[in-house]
Amino acid sequence: MPKVLIVGKGGFGDLTPLLAMAEELVKRGHTVTVATSPRYARTYAHVGAGHQPLGAADAENVRHLLPLAHDANLLVGNHLAYCGAVVRDLLRKPWVYCPASPLAIPSRFDPPLLPCVHRLQQTTAKLGLPGQLYVDAARGVARWRMRSHQQLRRRLGVRHSAHPRFEAMYSRQLNLLPISRLLLAPQPDWPAATLITGFMWFEPREPDDPRLGDTLTDFALGAEAPIVLAPGSARSASSDRFLVNAMAACKKIGRRAIVLAAPRPDTQADVVRRQRTGDLPYRQVFDHAAAVVHAGSIDILGWAMRAGLPSLLLPRAGDQYDNARRASRLGIARVLSAAADAQAIANQLRAILCDAAMHARGREVCEAVLAENGTALACDAVEKLAAMRASDAPVRRR
Repeated sequence: MPKVLIVGKGGFGDLTPLLAMAEELVKRGHTVTVATSPRYARTYAHVGAGHQPLGAADAENVRHLLPLAHDANLLVGNHLAYCGAVVRDLLRKPWVYCPASPLAIPSRFDPPLLPCVHRLQQTTAKLGLPGQLYVDAARGVARWRMRSHQQLRRRLGVRHSAHPRFEAMYSRQLNLLPISRLLLAPQPDWPAATLITGFMWFEPREPDDPRLGDTLTDFALGAEAPIVLAPGSARSASSDRFLVNAMAACKKIGRRAIVLAAPRPDTQADVVRRQRTGDLPYRQVFDHAAAVVHAGSIDILGWAMRAGLPSLLLPRAGDQYDNARRASRLGIARVLSAAADAQAIANQLRAILCDAAMHARGREVCEAVLAENGTALACDAVEKLAAMRASDAPVRRR
């Protein structure tokens, strides 16, 4: 069976598709090694995959990955795995690109909303100006910010003019977008070998507290369905402000809350919090909730769609503005500014909870998302590519 090396960087949401693929490939009998942050070592060990810790310096990461990649038949990497793409180019190995966000493969035919300029984009779009102007500018800024990565490539003798964050990451063999087709459609300017798989689901099998699932279920069923609040796992002033305002909004409308990845403990009787997002049994959390308030990360949006829940989105960074645009367009979310106060959040939550059309749309979306099997489709494509590469390998004569 082929040996697969998976390279992933980022937070838990960025790695979820890779975790799901690793687990499924191991079940199918493949030897899988995952190179990622040391904090996920236990998770990968539990699904039966080997683990190679990655650090912050790409030069060191490349050095550690090279011997592993030599023995691998196939490399898989996400949108932050720049070191994996360098190793691919050095060894000329087959590469599967699997970014978590649709923003990683932007299209001129459906220009995404971008951080920093999203408001300007929306304003000028009403005037008929093309959104691609902003995408071109963002590509220029991204290239400038990746100067050190380009210098590393030159030192290692890997030279090409492709954009280091976009085309240089794409694969000629297979690009996987682990997102529902409800949120995006294939675009004519995407790389030729691009497949939309549907969401890939992964939940940790060993939470820190084995009683957590029962606690959450008992809490959720104890009265009216609570609101799920997802401020994000990174502690920041914006996540703290989000949490304070969202909590106050829930109190204004008389609803309890379940907080994902809470930055600090809480003793209020109407709140259940957890410190680490990765330890939460997402399915149990979302299946018993009434709505979700979050910034618009693609993994939380996916779980809300799977549960048929409406979202109130307060995007504040990265791909969240574009994800919010897609969810709003689908009819399953309302969008507020990240600076919205408690009263504005409360007003929108009341409207969402009473919006029969949005809830009906949520049920339709739930059925469609549950019918997708992103992990199986992705792994089928990976196995097909591995088999093709094996058949193309030269036969050694004795």
